[in-house]
Amino acid sequence: MKLYLIRHGISTANLQRRYAGVWDVDLAPEAFDALEELKNQGIYPSIEGKALYTSGMRRTEQTFKAIFGDVEHEVLHEFKEMNFGVFEKSCYDELEGDEAYMQWAMDTTGEFCCPQGESKRMVFDRVMSAIQMLKADGRDAIVVCHGAVTAILLSYLFGDGNGTNYFDYLPLQGRGYCIDFSPNSITYEKIG
Repeated sequence: MKLYLIRHGISTANLQRRYAGVWDVDLAPEAFDALEELKNQGIYPSIEGKALYTSGMRRTEQTFKAIFGDVEHEVLHEFKEMNFGVFEKSCYDELEGDEAYMQWAMDTTGEFCCPQGESKRMVFDRVMSAIQMLKADGRDAIVVCHGAVTAILLSYLFGDGNGTNYFDYLPLQGRGYCIDFSPNSITYEKIG
């Protein structure tokens, strides 16, 4: 089974460099032209015969429609963005001296939770539960989802195994990865 993970286009929160996990923000106006350009470059997979999903958040719904049009799809809530808890709507400059933020940012175990939010391990576990369901379905799948979700998943599967190097796998907006869950191996390649 192949799983195509596409990060949503640039959001209003991305432009302000603010954490937006459960904060349901829209795409920025310039996102639509950027997504159209990527679409015209042919970076996205064909939807033919594939299971189609979003996380259900506005920015993923808007991205899905911009790329694939008004096509029927389902929502997989397990692919929602990481819950950044009390860090939601804040940017690094505002959090730089916060002790809990620094503990979370410097965590090398993947187990430290954002206060009132999630740890990287919690995100990985919920996404893997959805992937098991997708694998059982047997069809290749396209999921329009989020940066941290994608990066955490890949860092656990292909990186250090605890999510600490997830920035190495953070896709740019509108781009992502194809993960191939073959019977004997798991590999990935970039989309875009």
